Amino acid sequence: MPFIEGEDRDQIHLLPNTLDDFVEEENPVRVIDAYVDSLTLEELGFQVHSGSKAGQKPYRREDLLKLYLYCYMNGIRSSRKMETETKRNIELMWLIGKLQPDHGTLSAFMKSNQTAIKKLFKEFTLMLKGFGLIDGQLVAIDGTKLKANCSKKKHFNANIISKKLEHIDEKIDAYLHDFLREDNRQKKQEITEKLEVYQKRMHELQVMKQELNETGENQLCVTDPDAKSMKNNGKHEVCFNVQTAVDSKYKLIVDCDTVNDVNDQGQLSNMAKKTKQVFRDQKITILADTGYYNYLEIIDVVDESTELLIKPQKGKQNKIASGFDKENFEYDALNDRYICPLGYELPFKWNGKQDGKDYKRYTCEAFDICGQKKCCTSAKGGRSITRLKDEEVIEQIAENTRSESNIYKQRAAIVEHPFGTIKRHLGYTYFLTRGLESVGTETNLICLAYNFKRMIKIKGVKELIRLFRDRACSKSNMHDVYLSKIA
Repeated sequence: MPFIEGEDRDQIHLLPNTLDDFVEEENPVRVIDAYVDSLTLEELGFQVHSGSKAGQKPYRREDLLKLYLYCYMNGIRSSRKMETETKRNIELMWLIGKLQPDHGTLSAFMKSNQTAIKKLFKEFTLMLKGFGLIDGQLVAIDGTKLKANCSKKKHFNANIISKKLEHIDEKIDAYLHDFLREDNRQKKQEITEKLEVYQKRMHELQVMKQELNETGENQLCVTDPDAKSMKNNGKHEVCFNVQTAVDSKYKLIVDCDTVNDVNDQGQLSNMAKKTKQVFRDQKITILADTGYYNYLEIIDVVDESTELLIKPQKGKQNKIASGFDKENFEYDALNDRYICPLGYELPFKWNGKQDGKDYKRYTCEAFDICGQKKCCTSAKGGRSITRLKDEEVIEQIAENTRSESNIYKQRAAIVEHPFGTIKRHLGYTYFLTRGLESVGTETNLICLAYNFKRMIKIKGVKELIRLFRDRACSKSNMHDVYLSKIA
């Protein structure tokens, strides 16, 4: 017998194997089981059914949540693929007792529990904090683009609409010309039908153009109105912008959000506030790249308990080359004025307000005699510089970032770690759902799956099962004490 032989398919066993025999003691699926059993889903906002009403029996929410966690941890998120896995995956059979919910049930579970799933992620983060797996001393913020469930052909802006209308006009003119020259009735009928299709298409484009004008938006996505065209991997694609805050200790995600802003400039305070909610009354250091650099956002973030390290954006290339970038102008606090690189002063002119923030305006009066106006500014009234009331905060952050460059250099290694795992290992480079609310829920499940896998790697299966069982017992004892008090 030169080969290793498998078992005969028709072999009968006196004592058949149990499902538990096929799941090793160190299998991560046992951690999912223990974790969900330690939760009180009703408190998290999940729609829990009593099972006492007439009609078809419902599935327990615990079983469906276990299925979702298992599938997302293994790169499966289509409800139809989940349904298939329940019929062939032994680990999943063990986890949910060989239940086989259909794809409609699975899809409905996610749709009806979107808020609860987001709350579950926050509860999981606080649990990580309790286990000592995140400490908040150093947190990096960054964003990445995930493709929306939408074709580029269904995305429009004013330029695209104009080009398509021009193309349709040319086609209609050509068909009208053919119609007038054609004598065959059948051919004329075919041309008439094509003209009707193009006229209908022209009407649809004109409606879109009018909608863009009325809403003030600069782009429109027909399939998913919340999705936007963004620069992704060197090309423009219809995407959503996924934001994460990652703790440096074990590269675990502290919080996440999904927005449709085409860049990160308006997301710094949003992610910083989410981070501070997790680490209340604790000093934290936040790292962010140049894409988040926004004076107003920075001022909102920094306080006594929050240090921010962020590199400023580079000025315009021509200003940098000429030496007339704002960084080259010196502020004279004593006389409340700026001094340009040539030694001319920019005195204070007037106060203003932008997005609720006070600022001062300083304008050069010697632009006609300095001889460098063309290099400095294109404004007819001379070079002007704006200074926020809290500009000292910005200057201090720039100085801190330079002096703590060894800490700032850790940013990419911290925050890119989860993105690499999520995109390359789990394969989550696009969304399946549509609409900002739904893709936000999908993001929470993806980040929860990443954190879960990472936690198992750090703590180990047996230790986590023990922690979750202790947690479940603790909750049960607290509930018994509460019942005894109200009895």
